[in-house]
Amino acid sequence: MLIDGGKAKRQPVVDNDIVLAVNRILQMEESKGQIYELGGSQVYTFKELMEFIGNNLNRRPFYIDYSYEDFMKLYLSPNSNWEKAANWVKIRPDSLVQMRKDNLIIKKQGVKTFEDLNIIPLATHHTISDLCNWLIQKVTIES
Repeated sequence: MLIDGGKAKRQPVVDNDIVLAVNRILQMEESKGQIYELGGSQVYTFKELMEFIGNNLNRRPFYIDYSYEDFMKLYLSPNSNWEKAANWVKIRPDSLVQMRKDNLIIKKQGVKTFEDLNIIPLATHHTISDLCNWLIQKVTIES
């Protein structure tokens, strides 16, 4: 489901880059008490991420696109049964509020990033492609 057209921006990061950063942080005495915000090297909209994953899986994504306000009208209507659906799909209002917000690393004074650790994060789209290829092979072999 897309909220507000999936325009919210994301900066996904590869787990291996996080592990590398944590290892470096733990080895540096000067990192004690420091704050690190770690984000990937690319910025995508939520919709772009879903399309990229779909394209790599050779599946066209299917979207239900609501404005947040329209969704809340449906959610709060007396005939809705969203509680059952909310157990398996992230369509709870609290999750949707987060889907509307950009989640990006913005350089702030006193907050360190990958750059301060001399790490260049991998491009997330390569990892997504590799994962999708692995999934396709797994499904093909098991079918």
